[in-house]
Amino acid sequence: MLDRQPAPPRGSARAKLLHDAGGNPLALVELSRALAERALEGRPGWADATLPLTTRLEAVFADRLAVLPAETRRALLLAAAADASAIPDCPEFPTRAELWRAAEEAGLVRVEGGRVAFTHPLVRSAVYQQASSVERQAAHRSLADAATADPDRRARHLAAAALSPDDEVARALQESARRAQQRGGFGVAASIMERAARLSRDPAARVRRLVETYSLATFVCDPVWVESLATEIATLTDDARLLQQTALSAAWALAATSRQGAAVSRMIPLAAATVESDPVMALGALTKGAIALYYTGEEAYRRQAAELLARIPVDVGDPMDQVWARVCADPFTDRAGHLDRLRAATDRAGLVVEEYTTLGGAAWMLDETPLALRLLAAGADRAQATPDAVANPTLTQALALAQFESGAWEAASATAHRARRGAAEAGIGMPGRVAAYVSAALHVHRGEPVDARRALEQARSGVDLTQLRGLDASCRGVEAAAATAEGKHILAYALLRSVFTGESDTGPLHYHASYYALGDLAAAAVRAGESQDARRVLDAARRALAGPTSPRLAAQVARARALLATDAQAERHFQAAVSAPEGNRWPFERAVALLEYGEWLRRRRRPHDARARLTQALALFERLAARPWADRAAAELRACGGQLGVLEKQDSATGAAALTPQQLQISRLAATGLTNRQIGERLFLSARTVGFHLHQAFPKLGITSRSQLRDVLGSDD
Repeated sequence: MLDRQPAPPRGSARAKLLHDAGGNPLALVELSRALAERALEGRPGWADATLPLTTRLEAVFADRLAVLPAETRRALLLAAAADASAIPDCPEFPTRAELWRAAEEAGLVRVEGGRVAFTHPLVRSAVYQQASSVERQAAHRSLADAATADPDRRARHLAAAALSPDDEVARALQESARRAQQRGGFGVAASIMERAARLSRDPAARVRRLVETYSLATFVCDPVWVESLATEIATLTDDARLLQQTALSAAWALAATSRQGAAVSRMIPLAAATVESDPVMALGALTKGAIALYYTGEEAYRRQAAELLARIPVDVGDPMDQVWARVCADPFTDRAGHLDRLRAATDRAGLVVEEYTTLGGAAWMLDETPLALRLLAAGADRAQATPDAVANPTLTQALALAQFESGAWEAASATAHRARRGAAEAGIGMPGRVAAYVSAALHVHRGEPVDARRALEQARSGVDLTQLRGLDASCRGVEAAAATAEGKHILAYALLRSVFTGESDTGPLHYHASYYALGDLAAAAVRAGESQDARRVLDAARRALAGPTSPRLAAQVARARALLATDAQAERHFQAAVSAPEGNRWPFERAVALLEYGEWLRRRRRPHDARARLTQALALFERLAARPWADRAAAELRACGGQLGVLEKQDSATGAAALTPQQLQISRLAATGLTNRQIGERLFLSARTVGFHLHQAFPKLGITSRSQLRDVLGSDD
């Protein structure tokens, strides 16, 4: 209902509105209108502790206040100002039962066991708003005087009581904000720091605190807030250093709202201007612009970034910044160096959620998928355990990608849904688009083309795809898979061929994402009669990827070479595509290669060898619930004389192949050391349900204890 309003809020304002509306339809409509009007006045709606009530809402929620005794109204005001469920420990706070009884009988509060709760969030807002400014100020002063043992609460009430700038209160708020930041509560820290800036008498101190607010706000995933702060800072100072720091965070806000080109076009010149005089600033600029650079896939920008990074020593600045900037700009060159820096940055103690997100993203880009899963899952666990933490759709969409590629499809589906919802609520475009791509890929591999195309539309609508080449290339691959499933092989090849129409006729549309379509391109080329053209693309790709590559990418290249090779050469390439033990990290891609190898063997009249490969492929497809692929593998298996029922029974009698997809997923998580409760939180299951699935899995795996899981399921370390 909120999203259907003329100007629905996003980010922190949206979360605040949904909380205060408490599901009341009138409140949703009226508060949305009030926030829109406040934005037109240039006042961000999230700047206040309570949202502004319209006259209509105030009449609904406050009409019962006028008949209450004055002392009861004062008690309600103190409770509203305290914004806590416990009755404030304040000498002036009345505790006589008859005073609260009047408020309870009016349906405004419930009091039980020393705790007071307003019957609706907007009752609290109405109580607070109906009081005069003098009354509110006095209430906050009383609460501040009573909070001597809680410096954070005391600072908050002193700030609420301040009617003019006060440096002492501003300093107390700044210290409180930094404590909140240490706890991982970036949203709370940013809000407190902004209030400290507003209460600063010294203009320079005000700007410094606004810049610090600006930096913290980037972690809140609220680009509207970030841009509002940036505009204000630009009008308050001409300090080049502060403006440069502000520009760093501006790149994130632009990238988060799908304006990748604008983000990169700001960061590259800043890095170029400071690379000699201030390499740390230059590295910061390239780091902040790295994700936008990756999303755009613009080759000219990528080369500029790589050239600038070559001039920055590898020991300058934060090790995490070094990893992220260099991997995003050039993931294939210097793979060994990237991995060394990644491991060094990962081994540090005390990583925060944002560091887990960044390092997990770098690991994913380098095809270190098990490491990416561990880092991103640890980041998600840390976020869940952090008081005041805000949803992080960037982390969630990255986790969905890693889960999808590693074969945890049920978890990937749930995680992608959360990422799409979180991105929509925060007003951040890109994480939602990437999550929609993951959903589309899952749908198409499970034989749901209508749902896949619907998700693709959500991923691509409303943006200029020339500024999002990575997403565009990935989505074209999903669309080609849907076309292949429908027997439209010429269309499938055309879509995949368009992923290699970059700067040259055979160059990649995106310098990283395109190369993972090589195997599918070759398969489509064979069916469409375009093998010769596909060989040109493959040859160009092999030249571009000269040097050590990841096992995953090596398998993609080997699969493509096998499909396009002569009979004399094909088998050795097929064997390379399916034999590397690391390939099990990407089960769907391994299964496709096994299927194609089995098909090739059957057509060369080698049914015994074909059955072995096809049986392996079928087991993997069944585990993933990739129904169209499982049907194709089963048909091939029958065609080469396999007794399908017997083979399935033999294959599923013991071992991991015997597990259902959910049992396997839970067992793998348990093998990493997670408790049943932690697994349940991640998969939206109860701890009891997790325990039941493990109890069912142990006999199939031939084990009796949790400690044996790692041995029987293997390790990707």
